[in-house]
Amino acid sequence: MSATKPASRVELRDYCKRALGHPVVEINVDEDQLDDRIDEALEYWNEYHHEGTEKIYLKHKITGSTFAISANSGTFSKEETITGGTSNATATFWSQNTTTVTFHSHNDQNGVQNNNSSSTFTAGETVTGSGSGSTVTVHGTPAVTFGDMDNHYISIAENVISVTGIFDVNDSGSTTSNMFSFQYQFHLNEMPYIQSGAGIANFASTMSHIQLLKDLFVGKKSIRFNRHMDRLYIDWDWYGISTDIEPDNWIVAEAYRSLDGTTYGDVFNDMFLKHYTTALFKRQWGMNLIKFEGVQLPGGVTLNGARILDEAKEEINALHEEMRLTYELPIDFMIGPG
Repeated sequence: MSATKPASRVELRDYCKRALGHPVVEINVDEDQLDDRIDEALEYWNEYHHEGTEKIYLKHKITGSTFAISANSGTFSKEETITGGTSNATATFWSQNTTTVTFHSHNDQNGVQNNNSSSTFTAGETVTGSGSGSTVTVHGTPAVTFGDMDNHYISIAENVISVTGIFDVNDSGSTTSNMFSFQYQFHLNEMPYIQSGAGIANFASTMSHIQLLKDLFVGKKSIRFNRHMDRLYIDWDWYGISTDIEPDNWIVAEAYRSLDGTTYGDVFNDMFLKHYTTALFKRQWGMNLIKFEGVQLPGGVTLNGARILDEAKEEINALHEEMRLTYELPIDFMIGPG
């Protein structure tokens, strides 16, 4: 890419230095300081610019908790209760191979839902199945590796800025191939009217009414996400008799993540990003020089770091306003009962 169209961090840094006068003028800023200002500019751009993020759909397979085994006698039955002989911890068995047991609905010795390493299965103890009578010996340190079912959250990559929702795992309004389901029979009976062209409006109205009933009486799964925690909490029944989720189920979340410049080099050629990074470089330059304010250099030149700093601050403030008025997406208002 040409010198005026940077396609990497290094090219963006060099472009901004040239914009400030380099190499004709010495830019008194350390390279590490410049890298810090690039990171600051990218973070601001990702946070507020409408082209700083990309909409994605994250898929994730729900994991159960596991422990390693060193010996086993038989195989547990799926969904049977397994109990630790020493810890008295219990769980619902899910799957097993030659080295690992996977489980969920995990309780400690007091019957309390558990994700605490101090009150769970312990290394060396024998775990017995309530129905099959099979046994395994727990092996390894730590004895248990907790999965999503016990954690009650899903780990999210650091570059994800927001999660806006998840698709229902068991969506009662989705089309299904089960001929005994309500949806199948409803679509089957409505199809002749839809094909005739006379029943489109009625069909759309009915489906809208069904969705309204679902929203009122079933509702959507509530989610909680904070980008600094990198965890997606989903408020559904992780443990009950009729759980909303099981190990190995897939969920899909709608999310937004920062646009990665290492993958899409054109990020560094964004006009606003170039101007903003240049202004941050200039502010750093002024902050470095201000301590030498009034010092006269050979040839009678006097350093004026305060002026450089003030100009940079004015430029940054103007760019912040430009971002809000031009590039930032409008706020989504939430309308509901007062």
